[in-house]
Amino acid sequence: MNNLLSFVNPLEFLLRYTVIIGVILAIIGVAILCSAKRITMAKRKQDEISKNDSFYMALIIIGAGLVIAGMIVMVLPISATLYPGV
Repeated sequence: MNNLLSFVNPLEFLLRYTVIIGVILAIIGVAILCSAKRITMAKRKQDEISKNDSFYMALIIIGAGLVIAGMIVMVLPISATLYPGV
């Protein structure tokens, strides 16, 4: 029976492909979150942007979504069955 975090040692857990993909997604999401303002200023060619700029908000939402998706993918078991018994 596979539990959510069934592993023998931490190295085995870190080398699972779902964990590696999740970490990569989370790193990309954090990078987008950290540089969203700078990217928006470069795109708009302005020194200041408003907090409710649509492009800035889209980057924040995409970055946060990637971080959340990375965390979800990270804890997925390798042998996940979506339709048991089929």
